[in-house]
Amino acid sequence: MLTPLLTDRLELIPLTQEQLSWFLEDPDRFNQELGRTSRKILTRALRKAIEIKLKKMQLIDVMDQAWITCWLMKVREDGTGIGLLGYKGVPDYRGQVEIGYGIDPGHQNQGYTTEAATVIIQWAFQDPRCLRVVAPGTRRDNPASNRVLEKLGMTIYQQSPEFMSWKLDKSDFLGRI
Repeated sequence: MLTPLLTDRLELIPLTQEQLSWFLEDPDRFNQELGRTSRKILTRALRKAIEIKLKKMQLIDVMDQAWITCWLMKVREDGTGIGLLGYKGVPDYRGQVEIGYGIDPGHQNQGYTTEAATVIIQWAFQDPRCLRVVAPGTRRDNPASNRVLEKLGMTIYQQSPEFMSWKLDKSDFLGRI
């Protein structure tokens, strides 16, 4: 079983395959098991991403499933699920892993995503395989997401008129904490 991560205000719960399935197909069961969770985060893109994650989780070692699954962001004060974040897979041959996140619009601009991403990046960098966290192709017209990446200490390594790609090296991150 995967261990939740705690911040001052949040509990990050790595979801099992079964819980991810409930999130998509049985929200009442999901809420019964994990507490009330916003459905405003379930976009078409997130649905597709979770479907891909579920397929990948069937093929990967149980010990690595935390790299594939979504982590539920729950507010510790009231137990409300407000967002999801996670990685797209285990670190690749370069030690690189891609992060993604989404939060209920009603909880944006309160520092929750930055808080959650900071602790999940700390978790990632404890694994010797992980040397860099990236967020490629972040839309320029998404200032909230770009601000989170900036606050995490990420730097832009590639950009176009529509997108910016961000990175955070383990040595840079560990040098800050």
